[in-house]
Amino acid sequence: MKVRTLSWVVVGAIALGAILLFNYWASFEPLSLLAYSGFVLTFAGLANLAIPFRFLGVSKRRAGALIAVGGAGLAVAALLWPAATTRVTQHRNHLDDVMPEYQFSEIHTVRSRATPQRVIEAARESTWGDLRSLNTLLKVRAAMLHEPLQNEGYFSPEKRVSDSFTASGYLSDTSDREFTMFGAVNTRLRRFVAVKDWREFAEYRDEGTVKTAFDFRAEDTGGGWTTITTETRMMVYSASTRDPAIYWRLIVPGSGLLRREWLEGIRRRAESGM
Repeated sequence: MKVRTLSWVVVGAIALGAILLFNYWASFEPLSLLAYSGFVLTFAGLANLAIPFRFLGVSKRRAGALIAVGGAGLAVAALLWPAATTRVTQHRNHLDDVMPEYQFSEIHTVRSRATPQRVIEAARESTWGDLRSLNTLLKVRAAMLHEPLQNEGYFSPEKRVSDSFTASGYLSDTSDREFTMFGAVNTRLRRFVAVKDWREFAEYRDEGTVKTAFDFRAEDTGGGWTTITTETRMMVYSASTRDPAIYWRLIVPGSGLLRREWLEGIRRRAESGM
């Protein structure tokens, strides 16, 4: 096998592995994947401008310029792509009742050797310490936004996640098989929206509102196994969803990583009897 062919095989294998890892974390978010692919292509094109990738058969710098421009265009298009609204027609869980329409969502699952009731209890008792990558991601976010790291007490490792959300204004509902939290912010008025219950939350649609809801569901799948699912939804009531779309598509990898760590923490708590 020629060196050039082998090089392309290696590059292809690395790219495939990166895509699989990205989708493992991000629960297959196509537009986010395209955006980050665009970033990688832009970087590769710029690198080729400096040093042509002759080992791949790319000997001309202008090829790098084309790759960089194409990658940047792909990233911009993916980030700015209009957000479509999904409307639930069949309500299968309480999250469907709480948030029957949404523009952005992500779902993750894990299996546990615990009963559904114990899983839901573990979800309510989970702490920020279960999210092992949180502190690192917060530092990265602060550095990218050129802001100081804030709310360190809010994310105290011993503090229950549900308590932090409740203190922020979120409401919650719990059953034997599902734990749901939901809240809304009116960005126009710059305040948290005060609603009495999930019915009022579901009907609230004032202009400038950003609604967020997430849940943990436990399903007995037999043989002593329980499938734990977490789903997060966001809905923006505004003439333009460009900024929320960009934000969502950029944070998907980190968000997915944290949710998988959260699920693992819940699984450990449930199986250890808390």
